[in-house]
Amino acid sequence: MARLTLTLLGGFRAHLDPGAPLAFPTRKAQALLAYLAMPPGEAHPRDKLASLLWGSTIETTARTSLRQTLYSLRRDLRRAKDNPLNAEATWCRSRPTR
Repeated sequence: MARLTLTLLGGFRAHLDPGAPLAFPTRKAQALLAYLAMPPGEAHPRDKLASLLWGSTIETTARTSLRQTLYSLRRDLRRAKDNPLNAEATWCRSRPTR
């Protein structure tokens, strides 16, 4: 399994060691991953995340967009060691690396 490495200062970069940089489908996917990574392990309520990233849309659309983005991130990170994202019904968090 590969280890996920994020670089947040000087521009967003993500890659699985060893390997080429990861390309995410949207900037909001990048923003969500970066937000969940800091601080590692802290649980964030889904409604807060949906409002933060899709606040200009209605709540049901924002929640759907969040769900689709989380699915996309988990799919893109499936080769990562220890599944770096944990999403439950009401919250999401990143798992700290060991």
